[in-house]
Amino acid sequence: MIHEQATVLAVNGKHVEIEVQRESSCGDCSLSKSCGIGALGRLLGRRDKLIITNSELNLKRGDHILLGIAERGLLSVSLLVYGLPLLMLFVAAMIAHSFSDSSEIAVTISAVVGFLGGLYLSSILVDKRYAAQLNPQVLQVNNEPINRF
Repeated sequence: MIHEQATVLAVNGKHVEIEVQRESSCGDCSLSKSCGIGALGRLLGRRDKLIITNSELNLKRGDHILLGIAERGLLSVSLLVYGLPLLMLFVAAMIAHSFSDSSEIAVTISAVVGFLGGLYLSSILVDKRYAAQLNPQVLQVNNEPINRF
């Protein structure tokens, strides 16, 4: 499980509004002053992420909690979201190349359409198949373990 610290902002029944503080490891590196990633992080600043999730726990505003997301679901979704559009881009380009007598415009248009179709298809598959796995779970409240069994 991937863990992240968060703070409860609001509770509305089972719906909990949570703020996740983004942490960067760039400050720990000896090259943080000259690294491009560190410079980009300093330029963009520290922005917190707002998440709305469900919880059966008795949470209140200001509670510090530990969130978790299953690694397997996140890996599957990443492969689907990045891999399927690229696969469809290449397949559409190869099909267009074989039927269009090597017309570059037809191949390019087909590749773009294949890529966009892959994005659309992957978003549908993620919504239908993996949405529940990507919902973060509250694992701890105020550093006290929650017994889920």
